[in-house]
Amino acid sequence: MRKSDIMAPNATALAYEDVADVATYFSGQIRKPDALKDDSRVAWGESLFYSRMPSCAMCHGSAGRQGGLMMGRGMMGGGMGRGMGGMMGPGTANIPNLEGQHAAYIVDQLNRFTTGEREGEVMNRVATSLGEADTQAVAEFLSSTPR
Repeated sequence: MRKSDIMAPNATALAYEDVADVATYFSGQIRKPDALKDDSRVAWGESLFYSRMPSCAMCHGSAGRQGGLMMGRGMMGGGMGRGMGGMMGPGTANIPNLEGQHAAYIVDQLNRFTTGEREGEVMNRVATSLGEADTQAVAEFLSSTPR
């Protein structure tokens, strides 16, 4: 289970039966992009998102612009089709499209990957390689991009 200081009070108040209903409802909502804060930082974030190795967009971009997953054993952790885990760790059949996600959430999750609080073979390395300014730039680009 993913830790979120923001969601914990809301999620713990839900009955188990209600979780699927809430997930279905929110998965159908359209994300509204955050307002641009700094055009040059957003441009830098876009460059990082599409050009890092591995490219963030390969897994986290929208379907129309997504490049596809890198399927080597070292990238996917092996056994992707057998439920053995993936780039971000066990149970990653649903790698999220991050376009339109709020910047604060993206920064928080990248920081959790950096500290090891969240585990993922590739995501831990990628997040650790980003400096604070790069993390903020990627987050601002994604948050300003409509889904």
